[in-house]
Amino acid sequence: MMTEKNINALLAVFFVLLAAGFLFHRSATFAGSPAGHLIGIAGAVLMFMTLIYPFKKRVLGRKGRKNPLGTHILYGLAGPSLVVIHSAHKLDSLIGLLTFLAMVIVVVSGIVGGYLFRSVNRTLKEQKKELETLKSAFQERKEEITACEALLLPDREKEETEAIDEEQRNRCARLYELARSISELEYATSFFDSTKSMFSKWMKVHHVLTLLLFSLVILHILTVLYYGLRWLP
Repeated sequence: MMTEKNINALLAVFFVLLAAGFLFHRSATFAGSPAGHLIGIAGAVLMFMTLIYPFKKRVLGRKGRKNPLGTHILYGLAGPSLVVIHSAHKLDSLIGLLTFLAMVIVVVSGIVGGYLFRSVNRTLKEQKKELETLKSAFQERKEEITACEALLLPDREKEETEAIDEEQRNRCARLYELARSISELEYATSFFDSTKSMFSKWMKVHHVLTLLLFSLVILHILTVLYYGLRWLP
């Protein structure tokens, strides 16, 4: 099972290949060589395998353990890593350049958007759980509200106020703090809910970019087939 640590390691490998390749792996002919084509084909296959996850989720309705996101991320990082090697960092054709740029954008948008979405969603769940606990505690002390409201009235006589014991004051103070905590947590929950909605839209952009990427990949493959495989006579 893919853990966050493994995902971060694969992401690091991808960007190391992306950056280091410009120094150590630049070739105008490697992409068209037998090894270059095999690596490119393997990378493309792995990239297309990322579509298994949305197919199971949207069409088959499988979520959670039945359709782990980790495999989607694995294919989405391993495939582009091979494509980076295949390209040999010599992007002479417009289609190849657009495909390469779209691939990098899709990887970054998917990883960044997915990571932030999961972080926000996890925080939101924790906040909602804490909010339910605080509200439950407040409901249990609901009968104290009237007495505390009377204590806080500005027009109470000084003698009446002084007659109220210190313990009652402390109980009311704690109840007030509890109510304030609920109010602040409700505001924070509302903010994270809006943020989650924003990142949901981010992921929709990621989906559109993915469609663009695969369109370019198919066009790139068709172009290679049309002009001939360069190692064939």
